[in-house]
Amino acid sequence: MFVTSWFALFTIVVHPAGYITSAALSPYLTSATAATTYVPLTRTLTINGTTQDLSADRTFTVTAPDPAGWTTIVKSANQDVTNNATLQNDTELQFSVVVGGHYMLECDLVISGNNTTGDYQGAFNVSAGTIIGKGTCQNLTAANAVQNIIITVNATATTTAIVTGVPTANLDDLVYVKMAFAFTASANATFIYKFANSAAGAGRTSRTWKGSILKYKRID
Repeated sequence: MFVTSWFALFTIVVHPAGYITSAALSPYLTSATAATTYVPLTRTLTINGTTQDLSADRTFTVTAPDPAGWTTIVKSANQDVTNNATLQNDTELQFSVVVGGHYMLECDLVISGNNTTGDYQGAFNVSAGTIIGKGTCQNLTAANAVQNIIITVNATATTTAIVTGVPTANLDDLVYVKMAFAFTASANATFIYKFANSAAGAGRTSRTWKGSILKYKRID
């Protein structure tokens, strides 16, 4: 005859006084839940000085470096010079150079003018020191013929100015100008494309068009 105590069929759990049960913790936020629901107070990211708001979807385009080493500047807006034959800085077609640096560049310009006497002229310049170098320019004469001109500079701040004729007195009659140039800089400076009227006069406007391109690279 076997006798089993009913006390052996039950497990009695006693919680020491002062301890919290798991059931008591269930309404509280867990780390796993927090990770899926947390929204930061700010969602901004600064890239090249520009702050991006990431609270909404954003698309970023990452451009691979040019395998030939060129840096390309594309002019984003038209720029005019009116009644002024003194070369003026292009506000976008410029870049930094260093003392003793050797550079090559190509410049593809679209230009126009509203006066066939005012026409258009352009040159390269450094904001400090001097440059030495040579290059070529293909453009139009005032008589609307193709011409090839040597761009030259010998230890001065500005290259020879290139005068380009405009076909008609019409800012919408566009002219393509191609320049290639290589140079050495004598100082840390800003290398700048400059342009103006070839002959100033009231209301004469010379324009460098949006989409014009300056691409450059240091070769040493």
